[in-house]
Amino acid sequence: MLSSYATRCQLAMYNTSYPLSPEHWHPYRSAAPLHYGSEISVYLHIPFCPQLCTFCEYTRMATPEVELQAHYVRTLLGELHEFGEQHNNLTLEGFDIGGGTPTALSPALLEQLVQGYQQFLGNRNKAADFESSIESTFQTASDEKLQIIGQGGIKRLSLGVQSSSTELLRNHARRLETVEFMQRVLHSAHAAGIQKVNLDFMYGLPGQSTESIMADLELVQKLAPEQVTLYELRTNMIHLPASTAEHRTNAYHIWYAGLQELGYRAPFGRNTFSLNPADEGCSSYLRKRMFNGTPYRGFGVSAQSMGTDGVCYNAGKGLHGAALRRCVSAPGYAPQDVYHLPPAELAAKYIAVAGYSGQFSLAAASRISGCNAVEYYAEPIRFCLENGLLEAIPDDILRITPKGFKHIGAVFSLFYSPLNKTLEI
Repeated sequence: MLSSYATRCQLAMYNTSYPLSPEHWHPYRSAAPLHYGSEISVYLHIPFCPQLCTFCEYTRMATPEVELQAHYVRTLLGELHEFGEQHNNLTLEGFDIGGGTPTALSPALLEQLVQGYQQFLGNRNKAADFESSIESTFQTASDEKLQIIGQGGIKRLSLGVQSSSTELLRNHARRLETVEFMQRVLHSAHAAGIQKVNLDFMYGLPGQSTESIMADLELVQKLAPEQVTLYELRTNMIHLPASTAEHRTNAYHIWYAGLQELGYRAPFGRNTFSLNPADEGCSSYLRKRMFNGTPYRGFGVSAQSMGTDGVCYNAGKGLHGAALRRCVSAPGYAPQDVYHLPPAELAAKYIAVAGYSGQFSLAAASRISGCNAVEYYAEPIRFCLENGLLEAIPDDILRITPKGFKHIGAVFSLFYSPLNKTLEI
């Protein structure tokens, strides 16, 4: 296994993406719908952005005319409510609205979207820690839109910053607002009834330096959001040069130490931080995905879903430009790529998703795989513990160590399904 791990450390494909290649799941394609069990999270994808940042790997397009926005929202909500009518006994664990930029919608359409969210919630059972969230940017978070979000009962807002460096952002077709403007947006968000504001930053960007990260930390101190999320630049789906493992690891270490000094808490290796030590720093949708492997259903173009028996992707996955516009204009965004997976493959998908948090639950892996994960993964567990790549947190968690973090994708890939190891050495 040592030679296998050493080889994986040199290959960029071993990150927190799974499967390693889309072809690996072709034997499991199916026309049958997935099953979701009794507990589920929901995700709505809004693929519109006022500007298209070059570091973004998600399905998005320049914000279209209001007529096409209206068609998209109407179609999206129609599919959401149809699903709700078919599954009226589910317990909701989380609900996220992401993108793209949901607040790129016109105020009237954003209000329609939020009302659709409220109607879907209705009198449904919700987990005790249920928490909805919506993504935005400072440029699109007007007072009017923040009021719509707050009045709709959405208590968490995630705002993208990515970097405080005007030069870095300019290189990626993105602009930076003034500190005073950003402070006003946070004040307006809280005044509208939004309880938690999260700021997104990225590390591993070309040209990013220790000095620029220190400036990012100064911005965090000035804005004092409740939460901060760090995203590693992943280049397997975009055309940007990949940073070295040393560059990424050094950047994360600087961020981690700086956030700890500012009072933001998280175990080492996690990408979500919170001023409240009892709060994992993310929405319940992400929390349940990463920590529990809870099934989730995605709506909108290219959205992903994970059921109790597989994974699927909606129409639009991998599209851009005119092809994506045609998909957005279509009468529906139903799943087109459905994979009914063996339990070991589904467990591997969970472990890859959990990799964002720097850890995974052996209990969740056992439940999803249908076997005792401690026994099933005995060899990689032994290898990672003996080599100081993971640590065991009583009595259920395997968590990345500072040594393992340098090649975190390679570490977590050791737990992928034996059916999906075509590059195993």
